[in-house]
Amino acid sequence: MSASEKEDLNALRQLPKLKSLLKKYRQVKTKQKSLLQLSELASTVTELDTFYKSLVDIISALLTTDSLHISLVDDNRDLQMVFCHNNIETRLIERVEFSQWQKSLTGLVFLEQQPLHCSAAERMALAKQEKIVLYGSSCVDWLGIPLHRGHQIIGVIALQSYDEKHYFNDRDYELLEFIADHLVTAIDRVRSRELMEQCISQRTRKLTDTNRRLQEEIAERQKAENIHKALLAMSEIAATAKSNQELYRSIHHEVKNLIVADNFYIALKAEHSSDFEFPYYVDEGISHIDSKKRAEILTDLAIKTAKPLLIANEQLITLSEDGTISRMKYVLNYDRKNEPQTWLSAPLFDQDKVIGVIAIQDYFHADAYKESDLGLIRFIAQHIGTAIVRKRAQSLIEQSNEELERLVTERTQELQASNLNLRMQIEERRKAESQLYYEAHHDALTKLPNRAMFTDRLTHALRHIKRHSQHSFAVLFIDLDRFKVINDTLGHQAGDKFLIEIASRLTDCVRENDVLARLGGDEFVILLDSLASQDDVEDVATRIIESIEQPFEVDGNCLYSNASIGIALCNAHYRDASEILRDADAAMYQAKSLGRGRYVYFDDSMREQLLASLTLEQELRIAVKQQQFELHYQQISDLGLTNTIGFEALLRWQHPTKGLLTPSEFLFMAEETGLILDIERWIMEEVAYQLRQWSTHPQYNNAYIGVNLCGYYLSQPKQLNDLIDLIVQNKIEPQRLILEFNESAFMQQPELALRSLRRLKEFGVKLALDDYGAGMSSFNFLHSYPFEFIKLDRSFIKGLSSSEKQVSLVKALHDLGNNFGYRLVAEGIETQEMLDLLQLAGCEFGQGYFISRPCKMSSQEDDSKNYA
Repeated sequence: MSASEKEDLNALRQLPKLKSLLKKYRQVKTKQKSLLQLSELASTVTELDTFYKSLVDIISALLTTDSLHISLVDDNRDLQMVFCHNNIETRLIERVEFSQWQKSLTGLVFLEQQPLHCSAAERMALAKQEKIVLYGSSCVDWLGIPLHRGHQIIGVIALQSYDEKHYFNDRDYELLEFIADHLVTAIDRVRSRELMEQCISQRTRKLTDTNRRLQEEIAERQKAENIHKALLAMSEIAATAKSNQELYRSIHHEVKNLIVADNFYIALKAEHSSDFEFPYYVDEGISHIDSKKRAEILTDLAIKTAKPLLIANEQLITLSEDGTISRMKYVLNYDRKNEPQTWLSAPLFDQDKVIGVIAIQDYFHADAYKESDLGLIRFIAQHIGTAIVRKRAQSLIEQSNEELERLVTERTQELQASNLNLRMQIEERRKAESQLYYEAHHDALTKLPNRAMFTDRLTHALRHIKRHSQHSFAVLFIDLDRFKVINDTLGHQAGDKFLIEIASRLTDCVRENDVLARLGGDEFVILLDSLASQDDVEDVATRIIESIEQPFEVDGNCLYSNASIGIALCNAHYRDASEILRDADAAMYQAKSLGRGRYVYFDDSMREQLLASLTLEQELRIAVKQQQFELHYQQISDLGLTNTIGFEALLRWQHPTKGLLTPSEFLFMAEETGLILDIERWIMEEVAYQLRQWSTHPQYNNAYIGVNLCGYYLSQPKQLNDLIDLIVQNKIEPQRLILEFNESAFMQQPELALRSLRRLKEFGVKLALDDYGAGMSSFNFLHSYPFEFIKLDRSFIKGLSSSEKQVSLVKALHDLGNNFGYRLVAEGIETQEMLDLLQLAGCEFGQGYFISRPCKMSSQEDDSKNYA
């Protein structure tokens, strides 16, 4: 083989390598050219929309497809499609909801932060895995690359191929990745330049607007200064002009400095007719004014309108007080030869009354006056009207001076005569004010200081002791025992006499420098000032108790009472008078609870009791609102047949922190606050529900439910009506209810309570006397009141085993029941021995732990079945 042939053979061997190098060279050159184009776009384009559209040409030059879209994250880290170029699926792109971007191929690239090359088959597989949602696209191949800013993914660029002969290869991937690497920088540069252009444009507009407003403000200020100068000059003219003609002429001169006013006149209404007077006019068009004709047309129109008006270009324009402009068609037509092109006027006012018109007119220019001149002429008219009124007033003042002097002389004489009478009235008024002050600060019945005066003295004493800590004082809060009984029994007149005598005795018990006051009712308070020791307080308290213990003679009746006294000693922690009275009042209630007729000093434990009571009240109100209560039912059995006749509904409070509470722990507070009515309404509704549940239960469809109620229903007719209405509304069968009341319900108003019980009896419910044997246990309740059941108290039943007399008493009560129509129910049966004794004594019914413990109805039903 020759040397030339060897060289040709080597050349042929190098040819593929050279072709590969040429291909790589062309790719590098293409990348370089694209990068230069991308850089040039980023440097020259100022709007992102233009940049994205130009980017399509670069993509088309590098790749075989120009279908692409770019998505970027927004401030909420959601992808937003900022550009989409797709000629094939234009409508599909518009229909796709990009708000569900997480379920798209673009969202998959963004979330996984990895490039994705996906054919139609692979896309279908991703959809089956529920990683994406198909939306009906016809693309056969899809390539997406994440866009990076440093280490952060800020978006995705994606290509779509719709040619089944063309799928994206590694070269396409490298090119798109190359474009993505430089695209973020280019977008940031274009966005920065776009924002800068917008900022510059906004700043330019703001500066232009500011300059325009400044020029307008300067013009307005110059105009305002001219108006201000003219108005000051008008005011000075009005004060100094010697005649009306001089006044009008000078005002006209000042008006000409503000507005073109070569034709100017003033028309005034005559005082005693409907005619007009023209005290001043200057007109270049005519040498004489036909006042009647002009009055009939323009001046009369201006006065009737009573607003500044402008007639120009066949329009009548008026200005209201609120600045509203109104327009209507109007043609000037009163003197064709001397017809003005425009006419400007404003009414002259004396307060709210129109007294005339000022007018300016121009014969040559229809645009001589503008709408803005309406406000100006209104200001001018206001000052001219003020000047005219002032001149008129000055002439009237001069005319009335002589009359005034005469009247002054006459009035002086009258005043001298009335002065004496006035001094007498002032003296009477002083006496009346003194009496009113006394009545406002003293009790009308006892003439003692009242609450207002006592609080004032107590506040003064508290301030004094804070400045002089060595001083001390005490407050005694006094409450009279049995006063309500005296008042209700003997009447208010006797009660008033009793209080007057009490006030007299208390006055004798205190020192001269002490303050005794009546707060109201039978409550008195004493401020013991300047105490030497605590013995002084106890000495006064003892004298008061001993004095009140002595009998009182009132209207022939010998009355007795006691005083319960609460004492609060002053110390540094008190901030105002109300706190001292509060503590003394708390100590007084403690004295009453310890047996009355005594005094008790306040200590911190009482405040803790008050706080505990207040806390209990607040928790109880929340419990009522949130219905934290539940009913436990205790079985009532026939002791002879040992079967269930009914249940007693027992209230329990499921306290959030203290657990289950019985009525003895909170019912007293419910009765004090009146919440007992809301609680018992809830109880009745729960019982109604339980009775409805039993209506289909063969074992309980005839069972009774006993409910304990407070005495409000027997002493207040309205509450009784509400109770009956509640039973009717809840569709309760009255004969299945046993309403239980204890003796305290009848003690205050026995006759009213008896009438209420009879009404309940007529309504159909059954009545029971609860806790018999625990209190007074009067036999009057057995035969005079319509009770069907007498419930023997557990304390009475407990003594059966140790006292044969108790057993005999039960027998006697049973025998009386046969005559009076009631039946006995024993409470608190806890042993077999108690049950045997009660059966021996003839007691028909009973309840207690030995028979059944109280529990909720679901478990109670099971227990009762076993017992029966």
